[in-house]
Amino acid sequence: MKTLTQNVLRSVLTGFLVLSVTVILAEGFVEELTVAEKENRRIIALIQEHMREINATPIILTGQALLPDGSPAVNFKIGGWGRSISHVGSGHDLFDTITDEKGNFTLNLYFPFQYWITIHDPNNIYAAQDQYMELKDAKAEPLKFQLQKGISVEGIVWDKDKNVPVTGLSVWLLNNPTNVVAKNFNFRDYEKKTQIPKETKTDDNGRFKFVALPLQYMVAFDSEHGIYPLPKKDAKVYTRVFIVQDKPVQLDFKISTPWRATILKKDGTPAAFYPVQFSVKIPNGTASPQLISNKDGVIVYYRPIKVNDVTVKSFDEGQWFYQSYEGETLPPNPIFKLYSPLTAKGRLIRQATGEPLKNFKFICSPSVSNDASKRVTTDENGNFEIKGIYLGRETELTYINPPEIGCSVSKGFKTFLPEVPDQPIDLGVIEIPESGRLDPNTLEKLTGKQITELEGETLTGEKLDWKKYTGKVVLLEFWATWCSPCLEEIPNLKKVYKKYHSQGFEIIGISIDEDLKELKKGLEKYQVPWTVIADQKLTDAGKVWLYDRFGIHGVPRGILIDRSGKIVTIETRGDQLEKELKKLILITNTEK
Repeated sequence: MKTLTQNVLRSVLTGFLVLSVTVILAEGFVEELTVAEKENRRIIALIQEHMREINATPIILTGQALLPDGSPAVNFKIGGWGRSISHVGSGHDLFDTITDEKGNFTLNLYFPFQYWITIHDPNNIYAAQDQYMELKDAKAEPLKFQLQKGISVEGIVWDKDKNVPVTGLSVWLLNNPTNVVAKNFNFRDYEKKTQIPKETKTDDNGRFKFVALPLQYMVAFDSEHGIYPLPKKDAKVYTRVFIVQDKPVQLDFKISTPWRATILKKDGTPAAFYPVQFSVKIPNGTASPQLISNKDGVIVYYRPIKVNDVTVKSFDEGQWFYQSYEGETLPPNPIFKLYSPLTAKGRLIRQATGEPLKNFKFICSPSVSNDASKRVTTDENGNFEIKGIYLGRETELTYINPPEIGCSVSKGFKTFLPEVPDQPIDLGVIEIPESGRLDPNTLEKLTGKQITELEGETLTGEKLDWKKYTGKVVLLEFWATWCSPCLEEIPNLKKVYKKYHSQGFEIIGISIDEDLKELKKGLEKYQVPWTVIADQKLTDAGKVWLYDRFGIHGVPRGILIDRSGKIVTIETRGDQLEKELKKLILITNTEK
């Protein structure tokens, strides 16, 4: 029901609608309709179907609009937004009508529904407070608008980079009773307390103008419902919070050239008012703004994008997109087309024997649903099916099986391409290697186990020689350059290494970075004095990671080994490492 409601309500965005339109054609008469008229009727049919689905009842709502002197407001446009009370999401344009010579109007509505009713002066002189209402039964009191002479709120938007006016830019006037800043402004949190947004566009000179009541407002650009992706330090540049009093308000904005992208639905129509998130690398870091596309499916970002890596994901059920730009110049207005979630199927077998992996559990990530990614279990023949996976993105399988199954799995999927059809993708047979764990109970039971061999390779291709560490106290430190706690641990490791290295203490860093370029950058940056091997090189050689063999669940993780090659402890964070070393060094000195 939720998906149907969302899809139907979003469909109405292609135009203002009169919900009670009925067309009766004489028998044999062929009516010629324009494309717009056909689309309008199609949308009306969808709305009516949705109303039947939720048992909504049509009602007629009447009202009157009066000027400040009590005379009728003639030819004023009455419109508004509406949505099902059961629907969580943005309201959408559902109707419009014109007041008659007495200022009266009639609206054809439905209940149970929420509505925001608004009035627009064709001459842009008068304004009225918009009205919020909930229809929960078939009766509704007539509406009455008492207009006031509005104060103009106007300004100009100028592109400071190109030194030209910004034309055709959507500008929103938002009532702002709580004085919220643009960064945290979420219309849905207080939509019952305030006016709906008013929109206009900048003209050929970059100018815009509103008529407003004496209330507190905020102006925002290209940002439906005011959800705005700006940090506090930028908010004053791109928004203004102000109080309209008894004189016109002049607002001038100088903005950077915005980056734009267009979001299209699967059928090629604009993904209007869709909440989307996209990740971009900017000059001073990474940003993940949350935006809502406008009625043309356009999202706008007002900060420079220097590095070409973009992700766009819609939070709407059944619609999403992922795309990465690497080593390319981002187009000025890329078009991202939304697709339905994909389904993949395949079969897992043991690499050594070819037997099916029965009842094997794993996680598929990332997935559209975000329910701890997708947990999947194979059947008796090793077959599996995963629903709701990303298009155009490499999908990873992660081992979550009980230790007795003894198999390891990682990166079992291919990269999906946009041309992939909607039917299930057959990944075929995937061979899963044995885990090679030191003990069936893995990490929790490692203490006391003997390490007689350890293989690995540095970035320079040097093979690890475990015999060189015979008779020494060794810390196996599992870490990664993307792991903040790991990086925070490095100063402590350096301090302890410097203090005890001359007494036979060694560290072997085991990096689980998959991107070896990033590992190289990390080693250059942090200048660690001990040997670091890349676990990824074992995978590249078709072998099992040390991370998996030792049953590591997360990094950082240290495994401390005494001079006889026996594991002493797996708890080495912070001060604990030196406490354990003092015991081992003291024992060694006593033996001497």
